[in-house]
Amino acid sequence: MTLRPTVIVLLILVLVVENSFIGSAAKSRASASGPQNSQMSAAKAKEARKIFKQKCTKCHGPDGTGNTIYGQIVGATNLTDPEWQQRIDDKRLVTSIKHGRGQMPAFAEKLTEEQITFLVSYVRTLGKQSGRPALKSVF
Repeated sequence: MTLRPTVIVLLILVLVVENSFIGSAAKSRASASGPQNSQMSAAKAKEARKIFKQKCTKCHGPDGTGNTIYGQIVGATNLTDPEWQQRIDDKRLVTSIKHGRGQMPAFAEKLTEEQITFLVSYVRTLGKQSGRPALKSVF
């Protein structure tokens, strides 16, 4: 009979330690997952907005909806669309920005890797403005 409380206490201790380990591993993965899960500094966010304004608003508009005359002509994607945000992962966004897609020009020679990463993070904020969370980052 005296072993039973000891076994129960040990079991509880094992469960607590295991949950603690799993929780910290999940936090570690989340913090290492890249642009989507990490907060951009104010300076980086400002740079991302500036790049978007310079390179993207002609077609996608300042709000990302694609509701510009040129955007309607070329069929610019509505970057705020929750379904699009869920369907397109960050890897594909990077590829599209670097190499272009459809009528969209390539920016691999015009933007640094870091600027492209900032831009992907900024595009994800446009999806959050629509009310549904964007797809988690694959970085």
